[in-house]
Amino acid sequence: MATKINVRSPFYIKAEPSVGTIISATMQLYVYTGAKLTTPTSSELRYTITKTPIDSNNYVVYEIAELVRDYLDIEFDGEYDSQCVWVRPTLSIDYSYIGGDYTETPTPVDYIAFDGYGYFYEGTNPELSRGLLLSNNTIFRLNDSNVRIPVFTEDTNSIAFYYEGALKRSITISSSTNTNAQIDYVTVSGSDNTDTYEERVVADGGTLETSKCLTGFLNQIDIGLVDEVWIATDTGTEIVKIFSTEECKYEPYKVTFVNKYGALQDLWFFKKSVESTNVTSEQFKASIFDQSTLSYKTYKHQQQSFLAQGKDRITMNTGYVNDDHNAVLEELLLSEQVWYTKITDTEERVIPVIPQTKSITYKTSVNDKLANYTVDFEHAFDKINNIR
Repeated sequence: MATKINVRSPFYIKAEPSVGTIISATMQLYVYTGAKLTTPTSSELRYTITKTPIDSNNYVVYEIAELVRDYLDIEFDGEYDSQCVWVRPTLSIDYSYIGGDYTETPTPVDYIAFDGYGYFYEGTNPELSRGLLLSNNTIFRLNDSNVRIPVFTEDTNSIAFYYEGALKRSITISSSTNTNAQIDYVTVSGSDNTDTYEERVVADGGTLETSKCLTGFLNQIDIGLVDEVWIATDTGTEIVKIFSTEECKYEPYKVTFVNKYGALQDLWFFKKSVESTNVTSEQFKASIFDQSTLSYKTYKHQQQSFLAQGKDRITMNTGYVNDDHNAVLEELLLSEQVWYTKITDTEERVIPVIPQTKSITYKTSVNDKLANYTVDFEHAFDKINNIR
């Protein structure tokens, strides 16, 4: 069983001899993707670090999370992929004992690293959940949209899908020694390649002509009609409730972000959205006077602008959500990788954004009755293409 590392928080390894007095310790840090290797090769070796003890300590400590994170690049293009790395630190400890110097090589331990983090109150080296990779047990989805629930496959055994208390289907989760299968994004609709009922009909060779607001009819025959997902793990069963929301007035947006567990998570914003563009530029005063004619052209710019550039922004509203979405909003604002999906007539475009909302007041059903959150996002690129 591999221990999980969340590399946005520190992860410490202690090198200490079983007997005697330490002289120095050397760590070779292997980081790689793909199948877990019995013995990593030199091509997977990333760092070799030798340390001596501080003062009278009989040990040395390595912090490896920051080193590992350099090799963990999270991407999202609409596909929900397991993105993590295998980590093996091997130690060699030189020590003195009864008049001689010796070397000890402890049995190496394999770790699996995710782009997650622990909170201060969770202490040192938090492993976090080994089953459901969400902080919330309630998901609000747009009617007829897919739901993907990330689970850690090593400790997850099976998933059962219920609607109004009746079991609709169940699946078995298989563990794997490959990094591309450590996170399974369980799809409520049962289809990894389609997001909506309409897409599933077309994928099966059929056609569908309907308005966006006929989702009540669609869900009567949609295999994605599920209101509870039961996740059986090695330590018990977790239940995620699914609430479907119909929105006919505003254009809903799906925001995808990397949560505290290092998994991709979706959050729907159902209500009013406002798009805007902020433009910046520099100016200089040009000389437009023609000395030869002692005149100037009145249609030329005396004040001229340059380095004009723009940034698009969008403000979204969640609509009414329940108390456990406080944690979701918190993780969204703390995430360093955020995208939203914009649906056009010809494509679904994944747009990278940066949350501009820097503070949030948490709402509860006791204090506020109904909770709606507003979040500002800025596109993570300039409006005018300047990639060179």
